[in-house]
Amino acid sequence: MPGPSGPRVPRRAVLGGAAALALPWLSGCAAEAAPRRDVAVLTAAIASEQDLVATYEAARRADASLARRIDAVLAHHREHLAVLRRHYVPGSGDRADEGGRIPAPRATPLPSGAGRILAALRKAEERAALARREDTGRAGPGLSQLLASIGACEAGHAGTVRKPAPRDAPKSEVRALQAALAAEHAAVYGYGVLGARLRGAQRQTARAVWDAHRAQRDRLTAILSVPPVAAAPAYRLPGSTASPRAAAQLAAALEESVGSAYVGLAGASSPDLRYLAADGAQNAMARAARWRQAAGAPAPAAAFPGLPSAALPPRPEPGE
Repeated sequence: MPGPSGPRVPRRAVLGGAAALALPWLSGCAAEAAPRRDVAVLTAAIASEQDLVATYEAARRADASLARRIDAVLAHHREHLAVLRRHYVPGSGDRADEGGRIPAPRATPLPSGAGRILAALRKAEERAALARREDTGRAGPGLSQLLASIGACEAGHAGTVRKPAPRDAPKSEVRALQAALAAEHAAVYGYGVLGARLRGAQRQTARAVWDAHRAQRDRLTAILSVPPVAAAPAYRLPGSTASPRAAAQLAAALEESVGSAYVGLAGASSPDLRYLAADGAQNAMARAARWRQAAGAPAPAAAFPGLPSAALPPRPEPGE
């Protein structure tokens, strides 16, 4: 692995695209006049979740047979919306123009036929996940962690995430970067073990994902400004490889662990690191969804994957 570099280095560690597969805040008068940068981001995120809720409700009305497949996802979006609304505090007085208005919900027009409706819902989820990924670079660190978790959940619903545009990331935020690197080490090891139990297309997929985790491991190593955490000789894996189905379930568990580590990194102070983290979380949860599908396992119940409970309530603004 590359050795350590100096503590402050120009931002040259480039975020590449992970392989695609399937949510801190001065006192006194000066603080009251300071803009809240999170309000506009929250307004957009709330509008997005309102639209998704309206779209899923429209899908249920269009084809009642879809309820069994989409009700759990609809419940996730209602949870997302409720938490985002708790965070939304529009300005008043000198800051009355900060928040803007939250538009009325608008359902995405849906085609006819269950299959085409589901495809349209997946596209809507993908657009929402990509928007939340961009939001992480605009919001403050506290809110970015919530947005990264919501985006990861939506990426799991979509089952796929497009390759992002490259973006620089600074050499900082050591602890969270080390945690993400440790998760990548474990994933590289785990895929090396489970790949032997898979055959055909699944084995090819596992090899491609193994390569993607190795590449991401190397990116994180290059970003770190201190000696990177080393890979352990072996890891206690969160599952067995007794059968192809068990191996697929293990792959899903590995990806969910990776996704949680990246949601932790989404609280970083650097916008570029938050973007990297949101991207990593989304790709991990999209892969996890695909592996769960291959194993015939149900989707995760969590609406906020990897998000600490302390990140759910709004954080007070200084001076409040």
